[in-house]
Amino acid sequence: MDNILAFAPGLAPARPGAGIDCQLTGDFTARSGLAFRVRPVSIEDKPALSAFFGRLTPEDLRYRFLTAIREVSHERLTEMIAVDHDWTENFVALDVEGGEIIASAMLAADAKRERGEVAIAIRSDLKRQGIGTLLMGHVCRYAEYLDITCLESIASRDNCALIELERRLGFTSRAVQGDPGLLLLQRKLG
Repeated sequence: MDNILAFAPGLAPARPGAGIDCQLTGDFTARSGLAFRVRPVSIEDKPALSAFFGRLTPEDLRYRFLTAIREVSHERLTEMIAVDHDWTENFVALDVEGGEIIASAMLAADAKRERGEVAIAIRSDLKRQGIGTLLMGHVCRYAEYLDITCLESIASRDNCALIELERRLGFTSRAVQGDPGLLLLQRKLG
């Protein structure tokens, strides 16, 4: 796995962690041999991000947004692209060969940068190839760089693949009070 240790112009975080090596972009290879690049989303990615979500199964859309939707709205896509890059970052993974978005991971920090919430989606036909592990690892390193001390994810209890992935990466889980269908997964950082 090669990593590019460089920040995109103008995207360096406002408060980097002491002594933590970090990158906003990185090149990875999945177990299947699929080469992909992870980078922050840009405004030009809106059509590709829409196409990505259009290729997800209804179940995977529900897992990502925790509600049943048929498609991601124009407004929601705009919110996912127009991030501030200080408190929120949306990473996209692009197939190096074809240039298509194959995964997305959004990280949103609280006002004190103590907690960060992550939401991830992998193209439905590319699951179980290690893409999620590599992308989530990238997000975890970036969260540590920002001095976020706890990374959180809310998952549907029946999203076994995500729960298994996050547990392998050191997340613990507990029930979400008031919603027996959801789990809160947390990982202490730093």
